Amino acid sequence: MHAYAEWRLGADNREGVPVAIFQIMCMTCHDMSAAADNDGSPQQTWALDHTGSNPHHRGFKLMTETYWRVEPGRGNPYQEVES
Repeated sequence: MHAYAEWRLGADNREGVPVAIFQIMCMTCHDMSAAADNDGSPQQTWALDHTGSNPHHRGFKLMTETYWRVEPGRGNPYQEVES
């Protein structure tokens, strides 16, 4: 016998979970900015300052972490257990 249940995947909006964490890496020397929650502005400033100190370092890779969560869908027995 097999049973199927609906599950939903989406952004993890629970309290304390960041919307995103941002970090940027110089593609020339692989130096990296600090990571910051929910705001990419510090990484932009870091990249501009890094290029200001190293004029030939102009390429960067932005890394963004987001958090996702699977929740029981309608009719899933776990939905009632977690309520």
